[in-house]
Amino acid sequence: MNESKPSCPNCNNENVAWILWGYVGDMQSIKEELEKGDIVLGGCIVSSNDPKWKCNNCNHSWGIRDDDE
Repeated sequence: MNESKPSCPNCNNENVAWILWGYVGDMQSIKEELEKGDIVLGGCIVSSNDPKWKCNNCNHSWGIRDDDE
């Protein structure tokens, strides 16, 4: 996750989180990012059309999840 975070296309807020999809084996390794709102958990059921970003302000989700992250 080296790309910069976009602004929300719905409300233009910059408080945006990357959505982490799949099973997280080590929650301690992402605890700080979860607490800061840099990452949100998307769930363990992964599909081919999951969003990549979520706005912490208006809860809008968008983007296309990268399969290799």
